[in-house]
Amino acid sequence: MNKYLVVYLLAFSVFIMASSEIVVAGILPMIARDLHVSVGVAGQLVAAYAIVIAVGTPILLSLTSKLERKKLLLLSYSVFNAGNLVAFYSYSFPVLMASRIIQAASMGVFTVIALTAGASLAAPEKRGSAIGTIVMGASAALVLGVPLGTLIGDYWGWHAIFLLIFIVGTLPIIGIAVLFPKLEPPESVSLKTQLAALRDRRIGSSLLITLFWIIGYQTMFTYISPFLQKTADLNYSQISFALFLSGLFAVLGSRFGGYGADRWGAFRILLVSLLLHAAALALLPWAAATFAGALLLLTVWIGSAYMTTPAQQYYLVSLSPDPSMSGLTLGLNNSILQLGIAIGAGIGGWVTSRTSVLNLGWVGALSIMLSLLAVFYSFSLKSKVAHGRNNE
Repeated sequence: MNKYLVVYLLAFSVFIMASSEIVVAGILPMIARDLHVSVGVAGQLVAAYAIVIAVGTPILLSLTSKLERKKLLLLSYSVFNAGNLVAFYSYSFPVLMASRIIQAASMGVFTVIALTAGASLAAPEKRGSAIGTIVMGASAALVLGVPLGTLIGDYWGWHAIFLLIFIVGTLPIIGIAVLFPKLEPPESVSLKTQLAALRDRRIGSSLLITLFWIIGYQTMFTYISPFLQKTADLNYSQISFALFLSGLFAVLGSRFGGYGADRWGAFRILLVSLLLHAAALALLPWAAATFAGALLLLTVWIGSAYMTTPAQQYYLVSLSPDPSMSGLTLGLNNSILQLGIAIGAGIGGWVTSRTSVLNLGWVGALSIMLSLLAVFYSFSLKSKVAHGRNNE
């Protein structure tokens, strides 16, 4: 078995899943028009997706904790792919919403298992890079997912997007069935141990890193189009190019974040990436007055944001050497991430409606600084998980 090939297979799988998730943002007007709902109602497809992942992932991971990892990957991805087929046949809003719920529930499980399994397959000194490669699949979706999906929807209709995802989605199923080794589930941990992990201030504070980071990011990203129209008077083609270029830097940021976590440690990468992230957001309203300035700050912002992700995942895994506990921690982190997406979008909407879209930068930067404080606090603590486990 080629372990590197397996890691890239998992990254490709995550790429397809993430593309299915974020492509809706580019085709909302098409969906709203065809299903005879408002754009605001259609936007609930995004909110529902995030909420289902946030709430459903820990529950489903607990229910499937004794299932062999390869079988669980195949099951969760097959369910996800079935959800895309349902979306293809959706000619009413409730049916499309049901398809999104199916996709979200299975995606949450698959992503957590892929990250923990990918990290366990890699050598200890290469775990950060393995996580970074898998996360790179999600950042690659930012480059191709929305623009390619919008193009397909414009030519053949939005239903064709989900049919194409379903067809391409058969490749990871075949690849996992052939290449992925059998991995028995880690030993189940007692409720006492799980509660001890949740009471561990280091784990709790590490989840705050994720929460404030994604709130700051999403506060701006949700409204990036009207922001760029307001500040730099960009048209949609210019905005599309700017986001495409930013997506390329997201891929580079993910790769460098994983490499850097292995080479210099998670703390230094988190420190650098969050400082760059906050600075870029704070300066964006001024620098984005021109197209060149907008391109520069967008690439720094998106690149540094995605640099944080693998370093944070690496840190979470390192806090829980026990595979069962690391899976629990990553599942909780995934839930926090999705809740943060909803909160960030809500804060951004409130700021935009009550003040001005120009204030999104410093509001987002403030949240990133809170994430930075959580980094200092979390790394200053000693984990109590091992102590609690020894006292059982």
